[in-house]
Amino acid sequence: MRKTQKVKDRHPPPIRWEFPRHVPTIDFLEGLDLDPDEDLDEAVENFISGMAMRTFLTWEAVVCKERGLRLTRRQKEALEELISFEDSNDEEILYIDELPRPSEPWYAILNRIAPHLLVEPFRTFEMQWEVQTGGWSRLVECLEEHAESLSLPVGAASPLDVVPPALRHKLALQSCFTELEGIGQEGVHPLEEDTGRIDRFIARLRSCKESVAYLELTLDSLCQRLILPDKDGELLVRTMREALGIQSTQDPIAGRL
Repeated sequence: MRKTQKVKDRHPPPIRWEFPRHVPTIDFLEGLDLDPDEDLDEAVENFISGMAMRTFLTWEAVVCKERGLRLTRRQKEALEELISFEDSNDEEILYIDELPRPSEPWYAILNRIAPHLLVEPFRTFEMQWEVQTGGWSRLVECLEEHAESLSLPVGAASPLDVVPPALRHKLALQSCFTELEGIGQEGVHPLEEDTGRIDRFIARLRSCKESVAYLELTLDSLCQRLILPDKDGELLVRTMREALGIQSTQDPIAGRL
């Protein structure tokens, strides 16, 4: 019973993110083009900053206070930092650091960003934006560190669950592909001269075994998602078959990891 109560207190109940007309709001991603460029990187950085600075947590605390909802311990702490002893607790809070509340909850903002991080298919010989190769890992770390006290939408058991599973697992798999990034580009050794990259790639797949299983990954489907120059692709498949004992390129990889 105590453990259940502790989990419930960690995340407040789902919050209806709708406000009267007189309450100002702002689009958290206003002015940012989420195509893969500097704007996407800025969107990721702003979201991480909003988490680390407890912007989302504080606004959720404000909304819960407005509606007379029970506050979690961390929400109470955020409000205590926001409201000084000289302020009236009944005074409506419309701005924090001169900015109004976001027009969407944190998880809706995350779900506007996440699809733009996905590269399908991932071609190792093409230049990729750094935010696409590393952005998802940074967001996962951010959620693990800062999102445990935020509200979750109905059906989500954890902060990471707010992202649709198919997208979440594709992005996790893409984080494995970065081990082979650059192959086929000028100045980058081919796989036959750096076979250690295949070992590291297999190790990354093991760490993402849940996603490999969810996507029902085979060597055939892997080669549709991850495109290497022909000779390198053939070497990758051959080495993985030998290393994992895979008989057919249509066999599931997860069971061999």
